[in-house]
Amino acid sequence: MFSVRFLPEGRTFAAEGPTELFLAAASCEIWIEQPCGARSSCGKCRVLVREGAPAPADADLRVLSPQELEAGWRLGCRLVLDGPAVVEIPKVTRSVAAKSFGDPAMYEGRSFTPNFRRQGLEITPPDEHHQHSAMELLARAAGVAEFTAELPLLRSVQEILQQNKHRVEAVWANDPPELLGLRPAPEIRNLQSEIRNQVVGAAVDLGTTTLAAALVDVSTGAVLNALSWLNPQVRYGADVITRIHYAVDHPDGNRELHEALIEAVAEMLRELSAQAGIAPDEIYALTFAGNPTMMHTMLGVDIRPLGHAPYVGAWTRETTIKARELGLPVHQRALARCLPMIRSHVGADTVAAVLAAGMDESDGWRLVIDLGTNSEVVLGCRRRMVAASAAAGPAFEGANIYQGMRAAPGAIDAVRVTPDGRIMVKTVGNEPASGICGSGLVDAAAALCAAGLIAPSGTLRNGAELDRLPPRLVERLVTMDNRQRAVRLAENVVLTAADIRQLQLVKGSIRAAVEILLRHFGLAAADLEEVNLAGAFGNFLNKTSALRIGLLPEIDPERVKFIGNAAGAGARMVLVDAEARRRARRIGQMCEYLELAVHPDYEDAFCAAMPFP
Repeated sequence: MFSVRFLPEGRTFAAEGPTELFLAAASCEIWIEQPCGARSSCGKCRVLVREGAPAPADADLRVLSPQELEAGWRLGCRLVLDGPAVVEIPKVTRSVAAKSFGDPAMYEGRSFTPNFRRQGLEITPPDEHHQHSAMELLARAAGVAEFTAELPLLRSVQEILQQNKHRVEAVWANDPPELLGLRPAPEIRNLQSEIRNQVVGAAVDLGTTTLAAALVDVSTGAVLNALSWLNPQVRYGADVITRIHYAVDHPDGNRELHEALIEAVAEMLRELSAQAGIAPDEIYALTFAGNPTMMHTMLGVDIRPLGHAPYVGAWTRETTIKARELGLPVHQRALARCLPMIRSHVGADTVAAVLAAGMDESDGWRLVIDLGTNSEVVLGCRRRMVAASAAAGPAFEGANIYQGMRAAPGAIDAVRVTPDGRIMVKTVGNEPASGICGSGLVDAAAALCAAGLIAPSGTLRNGAELDRLPPRLVERLVTMDNRQRAVRLAENVVLTAADIRQLQLVKGSIRAAVEILLRHFGLAAADLEEVNLAGAFGNFLNKTSALRIGLLPEIDPERVKFIGNAAGAGARMVLVDAEARRRARRIGQMCEYLELAVHPDYEDAFCAAMPFP
């Protein structure tokens, strides 16, 4: 045995033999990025082995410089340690932006019908004149006409009532009525008025890159606490297509993806419970929102059919199972509810976002764009909706960008160019610039386009074109070792020509989807009442910059609204509110779907959307 110590936390992993760094770090609750799916091509997983560095592997020699190798840097995605080591995991390699679950005051002052309730019951025992069964007595006392209960609970109900003098505390699911829990009531005088009616549930946002979970008091709708983790499936690929290919290429691929996700969600629930000071078995309900691939891997359903025509999964309607079937550490009869999906690559996260945005209750036309590793676009109102999936890729998350990173301390998240040509940047946490995140990427492109350094075609100006630009700005142009041109944004951070092209591909895909959906309904951008930007990344985006580069249709900036992690907010709403659950089911059923890959106008729309305005 030997130990691996991680800095700066000082956590230690006890290894019993050769150990993958990724797994050792995960055991210490440290998640390492692998944007390229552990193909050792992006270099974004690099770690510093301060003691016990093994000899560089071929991938290390290919990606890292001799100076980096000499200092102890290695690629974390393929690193196997076979002896004692001290490893420093940089912030860039493992930071994850926290996701919210909507406005904390979402349900304050609002009346709603909870999906679950806790109830104190004082039951009159049966006698010769009132020969009612135990279950009938429960139903009468609870005001329920009919309900179901699992066999183990049915077998024990008489004993529980008798042992507790027919004073009990019940937890119910309301639609359909089901008895989830029955236990002794607290020693209080008036059970009906004094019983603590809190029922705890969990809303889980299964993001391709980031997982988020929140404990929610279902009786009030209040969020008790929340946390976000890097999705451990990133080790199998940065996007769902790569993960589907992994399942195709590996006999146990589906199982590995399922187990990685379940273990992470289970650990998140344990940590949330500990923070809230409750036992995990106090969690009676869960809701899950995610894209179809994430929803299928959550339940351990084969994802391979989602990777080839006709791209059909196992289900799309709302699905409810017992959480214990997934092995999650919650109440033994807790319900796990999967929000409905729309089609093959437009899933429950999109339904949740539409719900949170209120599109299904709007008289005017609205556009919801969920910006993320997989970007979905929905156009509609309460009468009609249509959705499409834009193959955006993970550029907004920092992948495929030369010095891209998440919105972690040191990431450039805002860029301005002054009239005299100075480039000014802001970083997350005001720390020295070490890379650029999605909002910074959009900001940089917009600022450099406005300053004239980037042409509408996306190319960097050269030759006589530079004579019209401020010398201070021109001085920022550099040529990389690979002869690629770039703009130096900060002392150690550049924006390359390839980065600009990558952004064009992403924004071209999203904008083309928007234009085709508008044409589908015969609408123009001016007809839009509102454009809602969803996703954790969307919250930090400068909408003026997004309009400047053509990511969004030409619309009054005042109509562009940020709705944050709408998938998480929608999952919370469905967990709490019976009416929200009904609305989600209706959205899943009524929303049409356009497959852009076979749409006759998509190629032309994409080409038209590539240039900067």
